[in-house]
Amino acid sequence: MDLSPSHWIQLNIAGLLALVAGVVAYILPTRWIIPPLILLLPFPLIVSKFGSINVYLIYLVALIFGVRGQLRHLPYIGFVLLIAFAYAIALTQANPVTMREQLLYLLFIGSDFLLFYLVYNFYKENSDAQGFLYLLVALSGLVLTYSLVQMVVGMNPNSPLFQGEISLKPPRSDGRLTGPFGGVGITAEYMVMTVFISGFILLTARPGPAMRRLLILIILGSLAAMVATANRGAVFTIVFSGLFFLYLFRRELGFRGILIAIGGTGFAFALVATVVINYTDFDRLFERLEETDVEEGMPDTRSKVWPATWALIQERPIAGHGPQSHFSEATYSKRGAPAPIYWPHNLYLYLWYTLGIIGLIAYLAWFGRMYLDYYRASRLSKQDAIDDGLPKLAMVIMSVFIIDQIKVEFLRSLTMEYQHFMFMLWGALAALATRNGKGGVGQQPVRSEGS
Repeated sequence: MDLSPSHWIQLNIAGLLALVAGVVAYILPTRWIIPPLILLLPFPLIVSKFGSINVYLIYLVALIFGVRGQLRHLPYIGFVLLIAFAYAIALTQANPVTMREQLLYLLFIGSDFLLFYLVYNFYKENSDAQGFLYLLVALSGLVLTYSLVQMVVGMNPNSPLFQGEISLKPPRSDGRLTGPFGGVGITAEYMVMTVFISGFILLTARPGPAMRRLLILIILGSLAAMVATANRGAVFTIVFSGLFFLYLFRRELGFRGILIAIGGTGFAFALVATVVINYTDFDRLFERLEETDVEEGMPDTRSKVWPATWALIQERPIAGHGPQSHFSEATYSKRGAPAPIYWPHNLYLYLWYTLGIIGLIAYLAWFGRMYLDYYRASRLSKQDAIDDGLPKLAMVIMSVFIIDQIKVEFLRSLTMEYQHFMFMLWGALAALATRNGKGGVGQQPVRSEGS
């Protein structure tokens, strides 16, 4: 295997970091391992064709937690095994030329589910909902700082911040913000979730004046970054999910609070949109909204890729075409390799294409069961504003994800950072939002209410 000098350096650094991380993870208590790992998720220090170092850190921490007996709870294991079965069946349908990248992709997906269980077990044993929310605030601050630096630098390809082995990911060439996650759609989705999480903290946690100001700045920054992505779907997602948020928290807000929330959010959006459109290079949102058209019942930007993906789905509707849908140029250049296809820009079509109807049903069943657990927990009073509200926030977060994934697929191999964020979020919410719920997922160790 021929490696460039920079790759050798990365390999040696990764090995050293793995050794140090292994020793540290074995010695330190979990509270000094999981929160720092969460903060690191959007910012892998090393990325190569074999994945980011975060993938291997997750496997390492999971191994150590397993040895220490700290992976005692495995909720939803029935659904996870069904998803694993779907991947195994789909793998048998994959083109042999692509097998190496298919297996590597499965390694990446495995880290997602391991992270889910790591975070779930940590918050199952450390039931600190407020601490988790403030950890998300810190994470949002880091992501926003990264994104705002991108916005300030703008479309200058010669900026030193976009050069070298360790650098920022550049924005898209068409003038759209990508953030640390490297994609406009998933970055916009993250910003929408951050708005609701910050609003929830303002509503329930009774933060002090300094924290209130910080949360308001995070909301403004998230709206600004969302505008800079020029992602039209995110605008509709935040509107529909926002109405759902207001409905779920109508008692906490009251009529006056609902009016303030609607008026304040509208004013904040108009303010940051004016600044972003007029004073940065990321000024395409309203231009794209004006150009929006519907062709045969579909958005114009999806009118070709959705039917094309559907035609491919019908070739292998049951087992799919293989876990991974896109490959490297080296793989495509090999004899017998499949022809490149377009991204479907729809998670549900992507799952059906790659994993067949088996995988689509498996994932949707898992999402549905998590939502059902949140709903059940939301109907039980825990005599605490945060604990009572967290299941409802989880329902809003799930609605953002379900709606927004109609126009993007977060399971691309190039978006591991966002996959890790989502699986981390699901793991924490499964442990915290349902921990006092009747029949909640946290009540039976090493068993699944989804079996």
